[in-house]
Amino acid sequence: MFRIGDFSRIARVSARLLRFYDEIGLLKPAHADAQTGYRHYTVAQLAQLNRITVLKDLGFSLEQIGHMLQAPLGADELRRMLLMRRNDAEQRLAQEAQRLRHIETRIAQIETEGALAVDDVVERAEPAHRLLSLRRQVASFAEARGLIGVLREQSRALLPRTHGCKLMVLAHAPQFESDEFDAEFGYAVEHIDLLKPPKSSGLVLREVPAVARMAVCVRVGLPEDAHLVTAKIGRFVAANGDELDGPSREVFLQPPDPARMQESVVEMQFPVRRRRGGTA
Repeated sequence: MFRIGDFSRIARVSARLLRFYDEIGLLKPAHADAQTGYRHYTVAQLAQLNRITVLKDLGFSLEQIGHMLQAPLGADELRRMLLMRRNDAEQRLAQEAQRLRHIETRIAQIETEGALAVDDVVERAEPAHRLLSLRRQVASFAEARGLIGVLREQSRALLPRTHGCKLMVLAHAPQFESDEFDAEFGYAVEHIDLLKPPKSSGLVLREVPAVARMAVCVRVGLPEDAHLVTAKIGRFVAANGDELDGPSREVFLQPPDPARMQESVVEMQFPVRRRRGGTA
């Protein structure tokens, strides 16, 4: 047996923490001297202490760990739990990295405020499009990107394998909410003869109306960074005495790869009209 100090050195866990575990009944010493109060531990207790440490590092509370130790977990079960927690941690890291990148682009926008060039924004008429589409309410950009795969799968039986149709996204909400998108993803299929999609697919075949005046600018990268382009369009619209006039559109100029969306090349389109009360 080992006295508490020696056991803490072997286990690489502080003696103070071992005393606390004893007090709450999580890890009782194998023997406690009635006269001196000295605690003694066996080498076999290292396994239980290791489980406590692993479960604590996985984010479980000490109360939860106490219940879990009543039905001892094997190494396979602990590894499975570790993999689940690792996936959660990786997702959080990815979200934090995205948040930091978003902050950086916002800072860059502040630094260049007043100097945003609008000469790469153009105005043109946009013809009507026949759209095979899927419309959903989504809670994040990641979920919206997932609709690309859903659209691709649901339209597979209706479109030729190499259809070459451009992907178009319409944002129907009259305002922007990062956790509440009314998004419609569809393929522009005006040059393809299609059967009416079955109701079970969730797809609709409809016409997107023509727009007489559309402010257009190309962005490269993730939709999370689209504010850099929409700011240019906003300046262009304001300088021309116009206002926005209906749902915006995003047209992918090349087929998107959901795994490499940061390389996407997208034409952002905002319908505009003369500002009410303004002069022609």
